[in-house]
Amino acid sequence: MQSTVWKQMMVNGSIVLYGKTDILDKNSREIEAEGFEIIRFDCKEWDEGLFHKEVARKLDFPAYYGENLNAFSDCLSDLLINNTGILLIFTHYQSFLAKHPELAIEVLEIIQINSWRFLLEGKALLSFIQSTDPEISLPAIGGMVPEWNGEEWFDKDRGN
Repeated sequence: MQSTVWKQMMVNGSIVLYGKTDILDKNSREIEAEGFEIIRFDCKEWDEGLFHKEVARKLDFPAYYGENLNAFSDCLSDLLINNTGILLIFTHYQSFLAKHPELAIEVLEIIQINSWRFLLEGKALLSFIQSTDPEISLPAIGGMVPEWNGEEWFDKDRGN
């Protein structure tokens, strides 16, 4: 049985770190070819309000979306996945993390929890986190520390 790219990436959780956008784009195309819908977010200017407005718009949340983390979790869990899965790409995440660390981590927790729920239904929710900081450090998310993609696994591959 042939393993798919997305399943290989999810071995260590649904959140994968990226530094180089060319590698992120290459992996995104591979995932898209496996039936994923891709939704991109630029987090450079995000605060809590902008985060909620952008995710509500791009993820087509209902008009009653409450613009809080409980509502984010509820609406994310109700997403309709038509094909294999959804890939959420967050670029410049280091900016969001620096300005709003607790919120930025909680968003990833919610994505991880919902990822497991979708897997039970035979669907996938993945998240690629791109950072221009090659030393970005995230705590365990859902009990698993987000890891760098295979091509940037070693510090030297990220310019360290």
